[in-house]
Amino acid sequence: MQNQTEEESFQLQALEIQEPDENFDPQKPPQTGEEFLTHMLYERKRCPAVVTKRSSKIENNVANNAFEILVSPPLPPHKCLLPTPEWRDAQVTSFKEARTRVIALRSELHAQRYDQNIEPPLTTDVDKWLQFCREQQPLLSTLLRLSQSDLELLLEMLSRWLQQPEQSPVPFDPSEPSTLYKPLDLVQDAWLARWLYATLVCLHLPLEPHVFSTLRYIGRSCVVLRNELQPEELDRAAPYNLIITLIVLVFAQSDFAVYL
Repeated sequence: MQNQTEEESFQLQALEIQEPDENFDPQKPPQTGEEFLTHMLYERKRCPAVVTKRSSKIENNVANNAFEILVSPPLPPHKCLLPTPEWRDAQVTSFKEARTRVIALRSELHAQRYDQNIEPPLTTDVDKWLQFCREQQPLLSTLLRLSQSDLELLLEMLSRWLQQPEQSPVPFDPSEPSTLYKPLDLVQDAWLARWLYATLVCLHLPLEPHVFSTLRYIGRSCVVLRNELQPEELDRAAPYNLIITLIVLVFAQSDFAVYL
């Protein structure tokens, strides 16, 4: 036992809830608070390995998130790619419904005496998180065990990957060294869009100022990437429109409204 790794120690830690048995089906939606806690335990064991303390790697990223004042991106060159008011309203309604469900689940967890403070800290290894997010769906049973601090750090990582596609590489043409990575596309790279949306849904309100700074970086990146699209690429514009819409209409960054 004394020689077990941090990851092995993490696997041995568990909430005082029923362990998933041979009849457990991770694809079956939980129907009760107890079942949801069991799902959380199942997903918890798939999260990146824990560390005993936060590394400075991500903390420094957060501290330096506003290291420069970015120039506002150009206005959209193709008005046909902008969302309609009806589309924006529908997305905001759907997002708020998702947040309402999260609040209800958190209340249910509280009623089941789930204490988030007993959770071991997750790794702050950016590469491990990148691999995890690329390979796993952003399930609520994973996200609801993250503290607000963890969610903010995750949002910061997602912002960095969105700003710097070379940090979230996807093989393009291995035979051509000059084109090892394809440009970021939130339709093809849907994992990043899914994790962005789910993390925004789960954030606790009100937000700290540095989180708004991260949101603005995300919004700017989405505007820049959408500006690169051609008029006929409306489908590819949709995920960028969604994130910009939420940043403007839900998180009250009204100056970004010019990009809608």
